[in-house]
Amino acid sequence: MIIEIDAGNTRLKWRRRERGGVVSAAAIADSVAAIAEALAGDASQGVDAVRIASVRAPEALQGLIVECEAAFGCSATVAKVARHCAGLSIQYADPARLGVDRWLAMLAARARGAGSWLVVDCGTALTVDRIADDGCHEGGFIVPGLELMRASLEANTRIRLDSAYSLRELALGHSTDAAVYHGTLAAAVALIRQEWAGLHANSPQARLALTGGGASELLPQLPSEVELLPDLVLDGLAVAIDGPAA
Repeated sequence: MIIEIDAGNTRLKWRRRERGGVVSAAAIADSVAAIAEALAGDASQGVDAVRIASVRAPEALQGLIVECEAAFGCSATVAKVARHCAGLSIQYADPARLGVDRWLAMLAARARGAGSWLVVDCGTALTVDRIADDGCHEGGFIVPGLELMRASLEANTRIRLDSAYSLRELALGHSTDAAVYHGTLAAAVALIRQEWAGLHANSPQARLALTGGGASELLPQLPSEVELLPDLVLDGLAVAIDGPAA
């Protein structure tokens, strides 16, 4: 089997891909050791390879590679952004400066169907990327994610939020908690809706993909066309390494 790992800023999201192409449900782990422990009860087959998508610093990534190879006894392949791959073209002067998570999410979206896409990933950062009909990446936005926006207000003002606050809507707030939670959600939704409206007006067949840990909070506020694809970055690993499925 193949172990696929999405190493974000704060967590490891992982799953296993069987030899027949069937993938398990993704899970969250704090460490490589926790992944190995979760697999310990399955002795039916060994690990043939490990595939990693990482936005971590080079030294942290190198440590992750060493841990994976020690835990699973096989080589680890790290996905790297390419200017042209599987019908997706990048316009960055230096493609390596494009976050690999954004690239993999776009690759996975494009593999689901040709045409225009708006790809939204809401994690620590909120990223919004547009893909044209011909597969050209038209550019994107990166802003703080919902939790980071709220944490920034707490860190830089006297605001202290109730972490148990649960109402999620776009209405004007009548408390500090409501004003911050609703306001940060409204800011994120406004950016996504703006880009979707522009893309959809020019390409009526365009598709809207949503992924990331904060996706569930955004989902009720987005256009009905939105497709919730929670494992989009992991899906992109296979496309980047194996190429699109026939």
